Amino acid sequence: MQTTHLISVYDFCVHHHVEVTFVETLANNGLIETTLVEQAIYVHPEQLVRLEKFVRLHQDLAIHTDDLDVVSDLLDRVEDLQQQLTQLRNRLVFYEPATDQ
Repeated sequence: MQTTHLISVYDFCVHHHVEVTFVETLANNGLIETTLVEQAIYVHPEQLVRLEKFVRLHQDLAIHTDDLDVVSDLLDRVEDLQQQLTQLRNRLVFYEPATDQ
């Protein structure tokens, strides 16, 4: 497999000051996907935003690596609820007459 579009986990960890085991734990918990190529672990660029989010949660809020799956699930639910709220507000605006104040 060609690694030109993959990001080395080692380089990512050096840049973000985290241990490689942190990324391995995330992968083992199913929170991110990694690819093994010739004894080196890589992540796809699409996973980078998600991985950086986990690094921030871990470093800034001191959330333990094993608990990130719960936090991730809760954040996904909040985002879902925010989208539903926006959709409902848009529907409500459609049915309410505009009032000039």
